[in-house]
Amino acid sequence: MGNHHSHDGVRRTSLSRTPSVADNNDGSPTQMIPIDKLAKILAQKSLEEDSVQGITCRVFTNTVFPRYPDLSEKLFKFLHSSAGITKHEWIIPSVFRQQAEKFLGIIPDSQLTELYVKMYAEGNDVTPDRFRELLLQAYKLAMDHYSGGPHTCAQLSNILKAVIESAFHRKSVVSVTFLSHWIEQHIPRLIVGIHRYILHVLSTAYREAGQPATALDTPVLERDIVFPSSANQESDLLPVSEVWLLSSSLPLLYTKPSQLPHSPSGSSNGFSSQAFLAKMLGSIYPSHWTLLFNSDEHGLGANRQVGCATVFTHHVFGYRGPTLTFLRGQEGVQFCIAADSEWQESHQFWGGEECAVIQILPLYNIVQRGSKMLYLNTSIRGYPKGLQAGLDPRKPIIEVDDGFTIVKYHAIPYPLVSVQVWGCGNQQSRETQLDIKKWEVKQAEKQRKVKLTPDDWVDHPDRYLLELAGRPTYTPNQPQQ
Repeated sequence: MGNHHSHDGVRRTSLSRTPSVADNNDGSPTQMIPIDKLAKILAQKSLEEDSVQGITCRVFTNTVFPRYPDLSEKLFKFLHSSAGITKHEWIIPSVFRQQAEKFLGIIPDSQLTELYVKMYAEGNDVTPDRFRELLLQAYKLAMDHYSGGPHTCAQLSNILKAVIESAFHRKSVVSVTFLSHWIEQHIPRLIVGIHRYILHVLSTAYREAGQPATALDTPVLERDIVFPSSANQESDLLPVSEVWLLSSSLPLLYTKPSQLPHSPSGSSNGFSSQAFLAKMLGSIYPSHWTLLFNSDEHGLGANRQVGCATVFTHHVFGYRGPTLTFLRGQEGVQFCIAADSEWQESHQFWGGEECAVIQILPLYNIVQRGSKMLYLNTSIRGYPKGLQAGLDPRKPIIEVDDGFTIVKYHAIPYPLVSVQVWGCGNQQSRETQLDIKKWEVKQAEKQRKVKLTPDDWVDHPDRYLLELAGRPTYTPNQPQQ
């Protein structure tokens, strides 16, 4: 029923459910026909190439998962051990069919994460290196399946380090159960992409009889915004590895694409398979986010004539969709505030159930999530000024002063280096906001035509609106129209 707290203090609420295998699996008998055909192909290849009356790991990898040999080996060993085979290293076709059908069956969400953690574990324990392998596999799958080719990120090492150190708490090993629970709590959609990819390939690999498995280069999502992939660009925009990791943590509200890929003219029936893969992989890497505010471009600091909070509200208000606000402070700290509804100024805390505060660096974790945890006040007298986020209004997790110069995390202050706000809604959300801004500028133009004294115009709020819209500034010596 209501909200409750986990063992580490993060309140768990009704975030969007992690998509289950059941969402894409109806369990009909015809689903198992591809596995039967695949088993016969693998058995024939193993007999011809390895002289084995069964299915070998080498043939399984070369035929089904040639691009991901490590993942293939772990999956094969998992099927092998699940069958209880101890006498030999291959799997007879009938047992392979049985284990593969179980794998393709309906797996509860609560078991899916633990299943994959076990694949990468050493017995009942997981080391940081094994967890890193799992993270890298999820990242590689997400980055590989784009028409523009694989993507790299100079910040990947720092991002992975933040995740691993947060999960292991300086321990050399943790149990499978502990790590599974940590993943479900902080990066619940990490496994979804891997599992859906495996399901897709196992269900379609039989079509490539005698050939390598399908090379899947279709984009998972539309690519309207090019996120940086070089170290020179990452100071200005979001590192691609950071976007991928947040996509594994955030509800679909923030990461769903605005549209699926369209079939190009003259395309073959093969595109249907590519579009299906895009749907199966889900929103692993959103590319429809819109940059609303960037302090590097729009300004940050108390030395501006107009406070940064006012600049923030001008660029963010009116966007009727979910947003992500990134706060970067000195000493390498970084946080993300996920707002599931339009930003507003109020003396009360607001927000829906899918709001969250996420620490990105130096440790990665979902700090808090839930409703009524966001606060922004720039003008209401008698109430704290600035931006706050947290479930307890008396002790907010995040505090940013009105001048946007300091960010406090658990009351520890850090000089604020930069602020970015990305809109995560559809294109209509952005267009609506721009229409509102155009109307505001028109209204300011009308006000400017009213006769004002030079001193009145210097302090007039519409003067600032016109400057933001690119209109020329006016000095006291210039006559007003």
